[in-house]
Amino acid sequence: MERTLNTEVVPLEDGYHRVSTPASGVIGFVREHDGRYEVLRGRVRQATRSEGAYSTMNVALIALTHA
Repeated sequence: MERTLNTEVVPLEDGYHRVSTPASGVIGFVREHDGRYEVLRGRVRQATRSEGAYSTMNVALIALTHA
């Protein structure tokens, strides 16, 4: 299990954020939409699967990095 301390979050267009870790590279995306943060697991945005929506970015990052 990787720690969120080493997580890199890069803002992209349209409310997306690319999430990566030193050990795994890109692990997914978080999409900001209507005040919620949707976790999208996958290495490229076109091939992701939704794994839930959370009320804060921090909780979404924890869900993505510790799943």
